[in-house]
Amino acid sequence: MLRLTGYFWGKDAMKQKRKVIFITIIVGFVLIVGYIMAFPKWLFPSLYPTYIETIESNWNLVLPIPDSEETLYDTRGGFHGDGDAITELHYYEATDIKQIKALSNDWNSGEDLEIRYFPNRVQDLLKKIDDDASYLFLQGDRFDYIILKLKDEKLTIYESYI
Repeated sequence: MLRLTGYFWGKDAMKQKRKVIFITIIVGFVLIVGYIMAFPKWLFPSLYPTYIETIESNWNLVLPIPDSEETLYDTRGGFHGDGDAITELHYYEATDIKQIKALSNDWNSGEDLEIRYFPNRVQDLLKKIDDDASYLFLQGDRFDYIILKLKDEKLTIYESYI
């Protein structure tokens, strides 16, 4: 009977294979955990609220789901989420626009909006008032506020949190 000896057939070879397999499993595990931690929104999108759900929870405003959404400006970051944001929502259904108008009876036209009575931060954020648009200003706790600007099929939301 022929007996094979050598590096790949002995006890040392089995130990070497076990080490390689163990290291491969550990590296694979670390890569998978790292990917999950780096990109959780991509892997589990249902765990993160949509923009509309965030507006509802922060401001008790129930907005219809937009046909499209675009973030124009955003300085909100960090742990507390302080900063300003401008988001543009587009609606193509007349029923959605009616639902938005029914949120409050306090909508003001651009002509009637007295921006000088708002805090300086609000004035800086709005910069230009559109006379053809309707505006809704809501003050939150402390210095937080939200302004909704509705013009035609576009709802622009100005938010500020301190």
